[in-house]
Amino acid sequence: MNTNKKWIPLLLGSIILTSAGCSADGGDKAPSTSAAATETKPEPVTVSVFQQGANITDEEFQAIVAEPVKKKYPHITVELVRADKDKTPQNLVASGALPDLVFTESLGLNTFKDLKAIQDLTSLLKENNFDLNRLEPFAVETIKAFGEKGEFYAIPLSVNFSATFYNKDLFDKFGVPYPKDGQTWEEMTELGKRLTRVENGQQYYGFYPGGLNLMAGEASLPYYDPKTQKATLTGDGWARVFQTYKAVWDIPGNQVTGNNITTFNRDRTIAMMADFGARLGELETLHNQGNPMNWDLTTFPVFKDNPKTVAETQLHMLLLSSASKNKNAAMKVLEVVTSDETQLEMNKRGRKTVLKDPKMKESFGANLNSLKGKNVNAIFYGTPAVLRYTDKYAVIARGQLLPSITKITQEGRDINTVLRETEELANKKIEEALRQ
Repeated sequence: MNTNKKWIPLLLGSIILTSAGCSADGGDKAPSTSAAATETKPEPVTVSVFQQGANITDEEFQAIVAEPVKKKYPHITVELVRADKDKTPQNLVASGALPDLVFTESLGLNTFKDLKAIQDLTSLLKENNFDLNRLEPFAVETIKAFGEKGEFYAIPLSVNFSATFYNKDLFDKFGVPYPKDGQTWEEMTELGKRLTRVENGQQYYGFYPGGLNLMAGEASLPYYDPKTQKATLTGDGWARVFQTYKAVWDIPGNQVTGNNITTFNRDRTIAMMADFGARLGELETLHNQGNPMNWDLTTFPVFKDNPKTVAETQLHMLLLSSASKNKNAAMKVLEVVTSDETQLEMNKRGRKTVLKDPKMKESFGANLNSLKGKNVNAIFYGTPAVLRYTDKYAVIARGQLLPSITKITQEGRDINTVLRETEELANKKIEEALRQ
């Protein structure tokens, strides 16, 4: 009797243990294991980014690329590799050492395309559910223009916009009303005439129109036709651009001979300067150094027959190296840098977002002290002209324009005659290049 009582606790324990291993319907149930405990952590990977052409500071790179990627994907480290005399696109491609991604601008894309060093992203974007409809349409169309057979070679990061910066002190000094958004080239030229003068031995320049190529880009004038393999530097469009540019140059005393940026920022003797938005960084630096300039901005001048189209803009973009061994991780980088969160932070820093969300406009430059109270709406005025087709032959044609400007503005030669001679010279150089 006593012996049987000793076995009762053991028997009950056995029953309890057996029951614990059975399901409610009597079937066996495997012990549960935490999914987090069994999940395999991804292997650490470093994605390298080659910077060439488009500017970005080390601090910016960390804030809008490396840190956001690390936050979402802790196993991915992003490193910046800057171009130098040894690290050229040609050298890196030839040695098989081109980094995973390339950070460059619109025209720089052609360099890597000609080297056959970048990959068409079409299939990868589809596989990764990348929604191009979130981006500004002009940015997508600009990149599409580089693909002759429908290739899509880049993901835009930011927009290098154009605008007209002006020195409010000079307008106040000479009693001239400030410029308004949407003014035409003719109106800005007339305003420039009122501001150009010599006072107390100091020459003041009313209007610096930017480079002629900016003006030609706004008119969507191509340098070269890939179908005919000929330069396209004649016609009414080019004649109008040169005449418009010459009208600004012909203002007595308005010939800026030095560096226009330092003449505007440091000397402060240019009243208005049409240029790219990269000037914001320089003006912010002056502000933070305790030497602020009394400035504002208005829209880039427009042609009166197309008043809502502004100068073609440079896109800062990322390309995927065709030799990259980290393509999956590189696509994660592209995902993060175009996310709402990252683009918002970038936009606050004065780099114009590539997202078309109108709410983004409200936050532009919020972190820039020098931009407070400025006419930020001018940055978002109208639609930039789609970037023109550009390859190495177009670059050859474009290179012949600078001497022609001198012939027209300083030597007083006939515009149509000079353009015809320029086109003929460009075609000779293109033919030589095609034979090589």
